[in-house]
Amino acid sequence: MVVNDRPQKRAKRRVTATPFDFLTFPGDVGAVGLDGPFRENIRIFLSLHGRPLAALPILAPSAAPSVDRPHLLTWRVPFRVSSADGREGTPAPDVELYVLEEDVLQSKSIYCDQCRVVGWSDHPVCGKRYHFIIRNDKSSLSGAGVACTRCGALLSYSNLRCLSCSCEITYDSYESWACLLLQDYTHLLHGIVHANGYGHLLRVNGREGGSKYLTGFNIMSFWDRLCKMLHVRKVSVMDISKKHGMDYRLLHAVTVGHPWYGNWGYKFGTGSFALTAESYQKAVDTLSSLQLSIFLSGTRFPRTQLQNTISLYCSLSDCQLLTIRDLFCYLMQLLHFPPPGHKSAEVAAVGALCAWSRDQVDLAKATVIKFLRAVVGPQWVTWRALRRASCHAIKPPELLDYCLKVIVGEQVSNGSIVARYNLDSKTIEYRLEATNSQLAATPCLPRLSRGQLVHDLRFLYDSLLNPITMQPYRPKTVREAALNSAFKLLDCKQLIRHYDEPVLNLLPTNPFVMALWCHVELVDYPDDYIVLPPELLVMPVEATIFDLKKMVTKAFQETYLIFQRFKVEQLVNYEDASDVTPIKTLFGSRGMVQIRGRCDGNNQNLGQYRKERGLDNWIVDCSCGAKDDDGERMMACDVCGVWHHTRCAGIDDSEDPPARFVCEKCTSICKRRGKASGGLENGNPIGRCQDEIRSSFARAGSFECLTTVG
Repeated sequence: MVVNDRPQKRAKRRVTATPFDFLTFPGDVGAVGLDGPFRENIRIFLSLHGRPLAALPILAPSAAPSVDRPHLLTWRVPFRVSSADGREGTPAPDVELYVLEEDVLQSKSIYCDQCRVVGWSDHPVCGKRYHFIIRNDKSSLSGAGVACTRCGALLSYSNLRCLSCSCEITYDSYESWACLLLQDYTHLLHGIVHANGYGHLLRVNGREGGSKYLTGFNIMSFWDRLCKMLHVRKVSVMDISKKHGMDYRLLHAVTVGHPWYGNWGYKFGTGSFALTAESYQKAVDTLSSLQLSIFLSGTRFPRTQLQNTISLYCSLSDCQLLTIRDLFCYLMQLLHFPPPGHKSAEVAAVGALCAWSRDQVDLAKATVIKFLRAVVGPQWVTWRALRRASCHAIKPPELLDYCLKVIVGEQVSNGSIVARYNLDSKTIEYRLEATNSQLAATPCLPRLSRGQLVHDLRFLYDSLLNPITMQPYRPKTVREAALNSAFKLLDCKQLIRHYDEPVLNLLPTNPFVMALWCHVELVDYPDDYIVLPPELLVMPVEATIFDLKKMVTKAFQETYLIFQRFKVEQLVNYEDASDVTPIKTLFGSRGMVQIRGRCDGNNQNLGQYRKERGLDNWIVDCSCGAKDDDGERMMACDVCGVWHHTRCAGIDDSEDPPARFVCEKCTSICKRRGKASGGLENGNPIGRCQDEIRSSFARAGSFECLTTVG
């Protein structure tokens, strides 16, 4: 027998040879075989389409501590962006999706802050978390790495030894680099899904966030299709997206009626400061239906910049702008119009001819020209002045507005009519110009540049929508209602997409399998000891009660850390049924099953994994009505230890919390007892804010959510 030193050959993995199209994935092929729950589908998906990256502890055992497997396992899934620039024949750019499987048991961050603030804090800690990441075009995962501890050279993720000094990467350096990777805020996409199918969308960065080929719409559509394919159950997102420096959740709610993420089914999840879905919708309706006539009704001169800006866009629009929603919708429409000089820029005005005869339009033009001829010298006449002078002679007003738009470039004796946009007064101005003038060559109403549109959009946003900078106006009651509505829209940041709602009532597409939603209760523990969402089980139609017990045991042991010693004892309401009884005879092809089981041995060591909120047992009872952590800044009363929002206590978010804080309830009790209020020496966190308290816990959700859409 001949022996050589070459390594043994490994069996080839079945990985998709041709990358999927990023804009249409998964199509008709990518989702084949993914009929089970997320915990099973993710493994199948990675085995079929993922390309594993070499993990440090596997290739360099000497550099890793004594662990059974690495903290992070990484796969790359290649995609191709078809027609990225809209030109045929150009090569399609490649995009790689990185899927990182995080072993929570070995992670430095056990608990999830996103679950904590979205209402899932009572869920048990899952054993696995899956990170879905698309890196920025300017930085690829294979090219980024950790610095060599000896010479400082940047090492690739796939290299285990420095090429300059032959120094081997240490496990600690690898772990530090991995943590930095997960906290990188430049990712185009970063989503987390726990093994139980509950996930969080942390980041979406489109063109404004550094993407070269993909828009925010492209990335969100891909994420939505990926979640559907893998049977993700619920996904939360904290909407703090920005558009041109403005809070997009406020701007989009006013223009469309729901957040930007609502285009993909994300709805109101949990509102900060005890806000409800009804109060959110009422705030949307109140603010978006505010009449523009309130701001234009004043007759005093000089007119304000706000009045001039509103009047400008009312005059430019082909449709009557009545409300704030109309105004901002029109500005957003102009931002998506073709650039100045484009042929389609004049399309909107062409169809208006059918409303009046040619003779009516010509007569209106002649009237406007007559007033312009009466102007002495080369003076400019504003749109408002010209309209006021002509309104009695030209009826109806819609005909006059149309005439003022199409009269630009009209030839008259010894010249033509020209128009310009006055940046200072925010108005359009007209005058008769000699034929040899440069301005005479402009045949249509001047279009605003993109920079001017963005500037005006931000000015109107600050004046009408932003509660911090909202301009004062009358009636006072109307402004107060608008101010409160704007604050509510900004406070509603937590959105949830329920992917599992249609799954609950659908029959399995495969006639040879059946689907059961399994509820588990623990023996020898109170009912509120643990809160478990039901788990989906997909099994053959011929499965028996014995098979069901086996699958339930495996599913919960693999999903939750606290269930590592879990065993099923019996089916509730079917205690007398034999283990060989077919499941289908009891529940049909779909249904709900209640399982009773127990965790063998001493479960004390696993108690820290009972809830995603961690070991701290806080009590929230704020004056706004909040009863749980909502992600806003809080502080604890030094007497009773109950948490309250700093904002509800009259402390601005920009201010530091006080050294000592006593809530109103404790203050009134102390006054009745005739005792001075003060902190008790009982170990309560005197003067500590919840942001500070959180830093003392290991957590998985401390990833900054910076999102720019576009």
